[in-house]
Amino acid sequence: MKRLTPSATRRILLWFFDAPSADPYVSLTFDVDVGPVRAFLDAFAREHGERVGVHHVLTKAVARCLGEMPALNVKILGRELYQLDRVHIAMPVHLDRHGRGGDETGMTLVHDVDRKSLLDIARDTRRNVAAERDDRATLSGSGLPRRAIRMLPGRALRAGLGVVQWAMQQPTTYRVVSDLAVSSAVTNVGAVFALPPGARFRAASATIPGKLGPVASVFGVAPVEESVVAEQGVPTCRPVLPIVMIVDHRAIDGFLMANAAKHVAEGLLDPARLA
Repeated sequence: MKRLTPSATRRILLWFFDAPSADPYVSLTFDVDVGPVRAFLDAFAREHGERVGVHHVLTKAVARCLGEMPALNVKILGRELYQLDRVHIAMPVHLDRHGRGGDETGMTLVHDVDRKSLLDIARDTRRNVAAERDDRATLSGSGLPRRAIRMLPGRALRAGLGVVQWAMQQPTTYRVVSDLAVSSAVTNVGAVFALPPGARFRAASATIPGKLGPVASVFGVAPVEESVVAEQGVPTCRPVLPIVMIVDHRAIDGFLMANAAKHVAEGLLDPARLA
């Protein structure tokens, strides 16, 4: 047996999940017909001469949901709930192994998503993803901590992360640096893998690490797949987007969770009102 040298991503994940804790997270899996989204995006590209993706539409739908349902836009620090007054969405980024990122996964943050147009969200996302893959150190990405993690030995890394953990559990930190107050995360699993023909996504669950002031919700999507659905009692093949919603039950109960899923689904079924 050979001891491995973990990457920067693996080192941070080992720290995130190293302590046992109660798991307050619950998940809900549903799928939404994205035929309306595809038709809308084709028309959008013809009108604006620039493409916007399904992931951008979902991100906007989640942000609008958080903006219109402020009970969802909260952060738990210690044993207290804090209301957030801005909607910032975190997104995992599949790093380009041929670029300077040289790692598996990064993270970027798009600010004030509920106040931005779909075109602005798409542009901001592309710009942030490019910075992540080039390993540039920005306040909207994980390039800076990845650099530090590569250089620090194990004990120094854990000591430094402990200090960061303490700071990120203080309400004052978020009042001073409001751009760090992540509202939710939207992760696009479909961007990094696709199941082979004959295999279908069915369900997923996750535990959200709480060491840096956890988000109260995470939305994950699998690749769009063709599925047979009933339309007026007739079996019809439609493109559907599988969605997993994970929430912290300490902040969001079943009623809020169900309403959030309904809200997001309505946005995807009528994407023109998200533009």
